[in-house]
Amino acid sequence: MTQEHHEQTLARAGLQQQELQQGSQGQAQATVTALPHSVDEFVKAQQWCLDNGRMLTLASATVLEFTQPVTFILRGTKFPTGLSAYGALFKWRTDGNWERTMLRYTTTNPDGQAYENQYFTLRGLTVNADQTGGSQASPQKVLCVDALHGAAIRGADIADVTIEGCVNGIWVEGEVFESYIRHPRLSWCRNAGIVVRHGYDTDLPPAERAVCSNIFISQPDITRCSQNMGAAMGIHADRCSSVIITDGNFISLDGPGIYGTNGLKSVHNCEFENVGNTNGAAIVTEHNDFVTSVIACRGSNTAGQMKVLLRHGPGADDPNLIFAHCWMYAGDLLDP
Repeated sequence: MTQEHHEQTLARAGLQQQELQQGSQGQAQATVTALPHSVDEFVKAQQWCLDNGRMLTLASATVLEFTQPVTFILRGTKFPTGLSAYGALFKWRTDGNWERTMLRYTTTNPDGQAYENQYFTLRGLTVNADQTGGSQASPQKVLCVDALHGAAIRGADIADVTIEGCVNGIWVEGEVFESYIRHPRLSWCRNAGIVVRHGYDTDLPPAERAVCSNIFISQPDITRCSQNMGAAMGIHADRCSSVIITDGNFISLDGPGIYGTNGLKSVHNCEFENVGNTNGAAIVTEHNDFVTSVIACRGSNTAGQMKVLLRHGPGADDPNLIFAHCWMYAGDLLDP
């Protein structure tokens, strides 16, 4: 697609003329503002910005209804590029398929070489992924950011994302994914609000795979989901033992607030109320790859089902468990 065709597409999407000129002149880190009137216009404008090192800012009047998944390719930029969507609203209209990924940002390039991405930025996204109140299919993944096939994502900033009604809200995965998720607000997520997952689906043999590590999740607010809708977890760290979770709030989840298959690097200053109702624990780990630290966390068991704050797979006497300054109402701190 030619540069002229790109600019015509962007103009149709409502781009401000001055910003379009800045983009065409190659000025780094320019912001492009758009009011797209269709999903197709948004997709073209977003990919153009990613290709040309720009941030796409959506006008607050933007309302888009998605009926099919969309995928964006992240390039090898070394400065912030991505999407600012404060005030805009995205919706998902079901086609009856539970397996859809609504929005995917990936370093995988089906047409050629994949490049490491630095500082991908996505902020202010609001998605109503289930407009039927749970009666029909919602997306398997609403927002997926993955670094597969040897191309890492480093320093990504996913901030102020609000998602309601889905199977998984935010899904990050990769061979190397060292990044930040800040202040997500997630509710009615059938499997998990956030999934951080080691890069299983890669072309590399297991011995050569890097790890999905150093993922910082700060101020997550994850609420309201019962297990008759799914696993109903807050955060699922799937073989990602280098995950740092701070200042979180987890309320009314029948699954655990935080579930780490291989341990958790750090859980600090988090609040849990009536989560883990089907397994009796707010935080659950199975194995412990390195050191798991749970510090200054508090639980409130007012419904009587969250029996313990932490169930640690290797046991409470594991020398690689750091557990301190925690508090629990109407329950125990640790399983024996």
